[in-house]
This record gives sequence, C-alpha cells and structure tokens, in this order.
Amino acid sequence: MKSRLGILVVSLALATLAACSSVPPTNDIPASIANASTAADHQRIADYFTQKAATYESEAAWHEKMAISYANRPRGDLPAMTAHCRSLRDQFANAAKEARLLADAHRQLASTPAK
Repeated sequence: MKSRLGILVVSLALATLAACSSVPPTNDIPASIANASTAADHQRIADYFTQKAATYESEAAWHEKMAISYANRPRGDLPAMTAHCRSLRDQFANAAKEARLLADAHRQLASTPAK
C-alpha cells in the first residue's frame, strides 16, 4: 500500500511540474517557432532547445559507456559494435551542440527589443 501511495505522490508531483513548465510540448514547437513574437515566446523555445541539448548529451554519454563496455568484452564482433556506439555518440554530441546554438539564438531574440 505504501508503494502505491508513493507512486501516486510522485506521479502527481511530476504532472504538476509538467503543467507548470515553460517549455512547449514537442508537437507544438513548429507552431511555437512560426508564431513567436514576444520575448517570452522565444524564451520558451530556448528552454525547449536547452532541454533537448541536455537529452542529447545524456544519450551521447550513454552511447560512450556502451562503446567502452563493448571494447572491454573478451570476444565477439566488438570493433563494429564499438564503432557503432561511438558514431551515435558523435551524432548525439553534434545534435546537442546544434540545439544549444538554437537555444542561444532564441535567447538573443528574446533579449532584442520588439519593434
């Protein structure tokens, strides 16, 4: 019973945080970009890309850990698996860099006075 109550409390807390988030849902990003006209709009988009960058960085780190795991195994087709993981690591790291650039661009737009 305590376990179910704990899960319920955590679920409600996460739902509350999500509702208060200033980050638009992923499906709303194209429309948010197309319709952004205020500093707050651009800041919300910047926050979205900042979160995406963090997610991509996490994925890159995870793939590097897997590459190390494959490299330390005693047998198997490890060079191909290690190369695969390192390729994904590099792609996610690049995606994180690009997302941070987009976030910076929207922060710049947010700090530019409206005309």
